[in-house]
Amino acid sequence: MTDLLGLRRAYWRPLVPLPSVPPEREARLEAGRFLHRVVGPLLAPDAELEIRVRKEGLVGRIDALTDVPVEVKSATLAVEPSALADDRPEYVEQLAMYCALLERPTGRLVTLVTRGTSVGGVRVVDLSFRDLPEVSEEMHRRADRLRAARGRGDPGNLGRCRWFSRGCEYRESEVCDCTGGEVDPPSRILACLASADDRPDLAGPLRERLELALASTPSPSVDRFRDLVYPRRAYYVRRPPPDSEPTPPRPPGPASSLYADLLEAVESGPVGEVARLPSRATDPAEEVGGFRGEPYVVRTSRVRVPHRADDLLARSPQYALELGFRCVATGRTSGRVIVAYEYAQDPRDRVRVFEVEFRPVSVFARLWRGRLAELERALADHAPESLEACPSWMFESCPYRTACGCGPAGARSQR
Repeated sequence: MTDLLGLRRAYWRPLVPLPSVPPEREARLEAGRFLHRVVGPLLAPDAELEIRVRKEGLVGRIDALTDVPVEVKSATLAVEPSALADDRPEYVEQLAMYCALLERPTGRLVTLVTRGTSVGGVRVVDLSFRDLPEVSEEMHRRADRLRAARGRGDPGNLGRCRWFSRGCEYRESEVCDCTGGEVDPPSRILACLASADDRPDLAGPLRERLELALASTPSPSVDRFRDLVYPRRAYYVRRPPPDSEPTPPRPPGPASSLYADLLEAVESGPVGEVARLPSRATDPAEEVGGFRGEPYVVRTSRVRVPHRADDLLARSPQYALELGFRCVATGRTSGRVIVAYEYAQDPRDRVRVFEVEFRPVSVFARLWRGRLAELERALADHAPESLEACPSWMFESCPYRTACGCGPAGARSQR
């Protein structure tokens, strides 16, 4: 949905690697992501979090689903409900799109007034929309314009992004040549806003619960579960050597991938089938996705012979390792590995789903603590050689292989 809020930015996103973000802005973004993770479980005891919804080629990820869809934003100030359409039109449009996807006329906007990771205020506003079919039609019109621009290889007919003067990385790095004179027609989605009602009865209790949660939630030490699976690579991601190989630019034009197709298939089920699971841990920062209430891992593979249930662990231990860490984070003892095979000869082997149970899952909790401690020591001592080397199959595509010196030989694995 965010692509439909700024078509020019969406045009460049799959074509050009995101330019470097200034450290101060990256810190603000990370603080916002941290607050989102903390506030999600507080919205309601039974709220479904990070709901993935796909409908007629449109994809949305809703922060929470209670009695209404909920969108959470962090900002330096809260806007009066009557001024939202003028001052924060992208907030209103995004929530309207989610309401249209779910066919619910009312959504809830939660704004956290922040400074860093501290919250100075909370505002909750219920927004109601008329004519949801018109909202859906406008979403499709924008999607068609974006596809047409990508087909032409020219974003010239796309209007100016609303955050033109608010620090767009593509504009500042001269990737996008917009001038600010580009004009979009008036928003048909904003015209569907029927009412905006302040909800102090919800904002006050939410702020109290959030303050208590923040007081007991430390900042995460690692970003992703992958950092625990491959700790030596995680070291170099955090402290890249000066002679590391740059990431090659993506080829021009949007390219369909097996992974994207697999994600679409996984996320195209009923509303709530794919949702974020609340994590009991502060590390990693990455959310834990759930499929039918259990953690899951989605992967693609180029192996010639698809995995069997009795050889998955031996051939691809990294799948079970990451899933085990996700189970620990969410207090589960089982989960799913969903794999699509690029070279499958039989269509029935194209996708396989493995149910994996861990006995006991506490083994992964001990491994988690050990690897996290080792990574923190290596970062403090500048000693990556103390960390377990990555599997041999990662060597050829690793941008840090020269500095790391682990070498391609051997049969390193995580069995």
